[in-house]
Amino acid sequence: MRRYRPFLIVLAAAAAAAVTAVPGSAQPDWTLRFSFVPQQAFQGLPAAVSILVKPAAVRCALSVRYADGSLQSGLGETRSASGRAAWKWDMALDAPAGPARAAVHCGRSGSLSRVFTVVGGTVRPSKLQIVAQGFSQRPDSYDSGSAVSYGVVLDNPSDIRDAQNVTVLVNFLDAGGKVLQTATNRAGTIGAAATYNVGGSAQLPTQAPVSRLEVVVQTDGFVKHAFHEPALENVHVVASTFEPDWVGAVRGDVINDAPLQTLTNAQLSIVLFDAAGKVIGGGTGYLLAALPPGTRAFFDAGLGLNSVPAARVSTAAVSIQPTYKAPAP
Repeated sequence: MRRYRPFLIVLAAAAAAAVTAVPGSAQPDWTLRFSFVPQQAFQGLPAAVSILVKPAAVRCALSVRYADGSLQSGLGETRSASGRAAWKWDMALDAPAGPARAAVHCGRSGSLSRVFTVVGGTVRPSKLQIVAQGFSQRPDSYDSGSAVSYGVVLDNPSDIRDAQNVTVLVNFLDAGGKVLQTATNRAGTIGAAATYNVGGSAQLPTQAPVSRLEVVVQTDGFVKHAFHEPALENVHVVASTFEPDWVGAVRGDVINDAPLQTLTNAQLSIVLFDAAGKVIGGGTGYLLAALPPGTRAFFDAGLGLNSVPAARVSTAAVSIQPTYKAPAP
């Protein structure tokens, strides 16, 4: 009998395993995985997340947390059907750009999360606020392209600090969210508690209608308030001499109201408004004149304005980036 002992031990172990694995005592096969998470989701367009889950009918909840810590509203909980669950929502135009995290919780089936990127405009890195924006588009008469005149109004909410080295990137989007062209404007310094008008233009390789602007504002930092912007007087809009149906220029006077410094030159940035106060375009200009304190000079700024219908314009707002020369010691 001694030589059969190992075989009996194997049989005993198999019997014990059979007793342990009685029907109904095994743990269910709880599994959960994403079937779709976007790599990029775009502001102003639909977004979606879907999962595969076992068992086939469980309750699952989705949360989406954006780069600024805010949560997407309206997602909530749903019950899976045939082992599938999905959520859809419209990405807000002001949804924070950058990394966002989609997290799914399905009770005993488990939890999982994944990061995706929200693509679009943002002022988060600069803390500046976009007060208004708008544009006008004019088809080219000589080819299949078009020109766009745009304006963006920024506000510095700080009462004590100037925003330094401000850059404004503008994407021109069609109705489907495709970028047709990109323009970059260096706004420079925006004074404390000040509004700044950013105007410009871009040439598009297509006449497809621009549906909206996507604006990205960046700032190197904020410093103690010291920025001084020259005063303006007699600002007015004039139609083009050769194309009277379109804007030709914005004119007026720049006054050096600095008490001691000489204004050596200035870059002008212009935003145009219609009668309802809506932004309909913008442009740029320059003043190349040395102005001692208390003197003034005429400016005639017209770069990028000829895509705006003259009949639509009501008012113009001009912001200045000045260069000063300190008095001799």
